[in-house]
Amino acid sequence: MKNLQLLIIPLLIFISCEETEETDVDLGDYHLFTATFDEGEFDDDVTSFIFISDGDGNVLADSSFVGAASFELFADTSLSPPPDTISVTTVTKEGENFEIVTNLGIDKGSEWTWYNPYYEPEEIGQSYYNFTNLPDNLFRVIISSNGRYRSAFNDNDTYELSHNESLEDVLIMGLLNDGSATYKIVQGVSVGETHSIDFSEFSVANQIIMNNNSDLNCDYSRLDGYDSNDSFISYKRHRLMYGGGEGFSWDSNQNFIFNYPPELGKFRTTAYAGDDWGTTGGKNWFQSTVGEIPQTFEKINADISVINSEINNFEVNLTGTFDHWTIHLRNSEGSGDWVVYVNPSINNGKLPLFPTSISNEYPELLRQDFIMNSVDVTDLFCAENLEEWHDLYFYTDGYYLDYCSGYRRLIHWLD
Repeated sequence: MKNLQLLIIPLLIFISCEETEETDVDLGDYHLFTATFDEGEFDDDVTSFIFISDGDGNVLADSSFVGAASFELFADTSLSPPPDTISVTTVTKEGENFEIVTNLGIDKGSEWTWYNPYYEPEEIGQSYYNFTNLPDNLFRVIISSNGRYRSAFNDNDTYELSHNESLEDVLIMGLLNDGSATYKIVQGVSVGETHSIDFSEFSVANQIIMNNNSDLNCDYSRLDGYDSNDSFISYKRHRLMYGGGEGFSWDSNQNFIFNYPPELGKFRTTAYAGDDWGTTGGKNWFQSTVGEIPQTFEKINADISVINSEINNFEVNLTGTFDHWTIHLRNSEGSGDWVVYVNPSINNGKLPLFPTSISNEYPELLRQDFIMNSVDVTDLFCAENLEEWHDLYFYTDGYYLDYCSGYRRLIHWLD
């Protein structure tokens, strides 16, 4: 058997060389994409997929993987070379729900690394709170540890707060109907403790009025606070406020109200203006910033209208300046979300077809079940164009808001 193997191996090498000389294919012309998925980005117990499509939605190459992976994708060298612009789609499953992400209008030969700056902190226990001497004009109480929060509304109950760490400072914000707020920081709270909180001992929070320069009605706002040295990632935040309503979220002149403890060094500020959130056919203008609380709310200098929402023949009208636009789809069974990030150079086309490899693994995932829920257009503060954003997002090992100061967006809700 050893002698037979020695005879076969040179023969195989010879055949391989002959085939290379006959085809004489430049593989660089057929190299579509290089993908690297870091540990933790995709579930180690779930089969995920990546596939490459052309502008007509046809699949050029696909591969499955589990957990961390790195590979190159090539088009079929027996066919004509693929186009210079491709689409990249990933498919995975989170519990019972499918998550699909597509990027339309990517340069052929791009190399992306999906970093995972997140971890999922486990809840290790609760602390407990009851209140005395609540002011008559109290609208809401928000209790927060790092990344965990809950709302309380009266002095008749004991409220529990979940914790990620065994010892944490807890912030309690009292939001008042006149737009002001008070606060108290309970330092070094251990899991299992019960605290009686006397509102007469609270301090007055600082306040900033963010001028609404959009000429639109305020709809929603939210403020998260962070220690100066912490990441803007969600499990480092203290929830300071969220919700909507004149008198505590904005004033009668439709300017946003934000209250905060001076002990916190930086903030994530979120505000919406326009129609009521999610109104069919309506629009919301959105601004999210990190760092200092901004002085003004501004509309994105762009607009979008949908001419056709069919997945096989979508078409939109885009105006203004922006870095990318996005299609959000949901399947009719409510078990799948599909987000499509679109290069500004594209305003019509066909969404990618699904390869048979996905149909074989997940026969219940049907492309035709997806319908468009909304489209939006985004202007990033940290990039001048989509290529710059890709360079930041796929080549920076960290949470994106730690290197991007925010963005403005217009969301258009479909019928």
